[in-house]
Amino acid sequence: QQSVEKALKLFAQLINNKVFLRTFIRTLELQRSFSMRDRGNVASLIMTGLQGKLEYATDVLKQLLSDLIEKNLENKNHPKLLLRRTESVAEKMLTNWFAFLLHKFLKECAGEPLFMLYCAIKQQMEKGPIDAITGEARYSLSEDKLIRQQIEYKTL
Repeated sequence: QQSVEKALKLFAQLINNKVFLRTFIRTLELQRSFSMRDRGNVASLIMTGLQGKLEYATDVLKQLLSDLIEKNLENKNHPKLLLRRTESVAEKMLTNWFAFLLHKFLKECAGEPLFMLYCAIKQQMEKGPIDAITGEARYSLSEDKLIRQQIEYKTL
């Protein structure tokens, strides 16, 4: 028990070293056996550990994203695809970073208006027919789920 606590304290000290943290993340990402799920878990655990030090986490995240952008340019990937797939630990850390920083705002200011908007959109969509099997609707926001032809229907 004591050795585990000591190891965790030492690891916490290492996490607070920017050079170690960047090297640690890069090394993990180079491992072939490091799956997408593992990337998400590591990013979440790192951000949870750094939740009390968001300035430090922001600095580390800036550097990781800068490295990711450079790598993307070297591989001549299209810039629009950069943050779309969230394949790297840095991208997943960015998602968690936004969640931490937006939580209070969403809870106190924007949550209720967003919920009201959701309810209003849902109510409008449910005014017309909805296919029970495919989920397609006459009044849909998604073109893929739109019923295009006129259908005679009865409200149940």
